[in-house]
Amino acid sequence: MEGRFPYKKLPKYPHLRPCDIKIWEKFIEASPGMYETVDYDLKVGTPRDYKTAPPDRIKEDLEYLSRKRIDVVGYRPSEVHIIELKPSAGIEAIGQVECYFDLYVPFLPYGYSISKVIITDCEIPDIKDLCFKRGILYFVV
Repeated sequence: MEGRFPYKKLPKYPHLRPCDIKIWEKFIEASPGMYETVDYDLKVGTPRDYKTAPPDRIKEDLEYLSRKRIDVVGYRPSEVHIIELKPSAGIEAIGQVECYFDLYVPFLPYGYSISKVIITDCEIPDIKDLCFKRGILYFVV
């Protein structure tokens, strides 16, 4: 399985906020070769139904934009990582990556394993232990 982007620093990243970019680029520097390729802003889940909107391009755009968005999906041989980038990641980051994991599973090709990952810039008390108990890989950069 291959992502649309190389795993390296880029001039621009789809959907990532400046604070997320800082974290992601520090991670790339600290973990060269971690992934072969990646995807950014991967949409998963069911879009909202805008029944009252007229059936036109605006309705399609609204539905498209209402889907959930995974910050980064990292691809390794026979393995996919669902990655949440979050400054000072707390409990909400755990909830996000858990939900994104569940929403991504239907897309997982046969023979691939999947892992949940949180990458943050600041360790918050208890979060590392909570991640460990839930099988979430946790990186502080």
